[in-house]
Amino acid sequence: MPNAAYYVGNVQKDNGVRVANWFITHRPQGGKVAVIEGQPGVYAAAQRTKGFKETLAANGNYPLVASVPAHWSRENAYNAAATILQQHPDLIGFYANNDGMALGVVEAVNALGKSKQVAVFGTDGISDAYASIKRGELTGTVDSFPVLTGEVAMEVVLRLINGQKLSRVISTPQALITKENADAFSTKDNEKLRQLLAQQ
Repeated sequence: MPNAAYYVGNVQKDNGVRVANWFITHRPQGGKVAVIEGQPGVYAAAQRTKGFKETLAANGNYPLVASVPAHWSRENAYNAAATILQQHPDLIGFYANNDGMALGVVEAVNALGKSKQVAVFGTDGISDAYASIKRGELTGTVDSFPVLTGEVAMEVVLRLINGQKLSRVISTPQALITKENADAFSTKDNEKLRQLLAQQ
């Protein structure tokens, strides 16, 4: 958080950057995209959206046709996505600020028969998102590995107690999860996770 003495966690903006880079790599022809935002005024939501928008805007081939808050609600995300798809039937993708909303977007995409055309990404790496990715529904999520983050935070606390000087911001690992790597990153073995993340 911007005002904390120390911050241990992922760089929120990078969540959106990773998803935008997937579109640039996997949908190089470009196309219309939309964002389903979290709660207005929430730092994480704003940063995730900013990373996505700025990265795609720099590319120039991905017009952002809508960016609307759904207040972290799956139902609100479903309704927002259905409206956007009716207004822009040629849309190629959505980025939702969390996985709950992304799963609502997936439902709307499926209901309108656009699952082959529209990629849907979330953020957080919750177990329901992993399951949806493995079923071939949700395209992907950005996992920030909260258990690993907790381990790093405890290590930081111990170092500070012992008087060690540390950076104010300690960035923790994250990864873009898709069908290609979902099985590997599903592991509950933190040592194996660290090895996978080191290869990123």
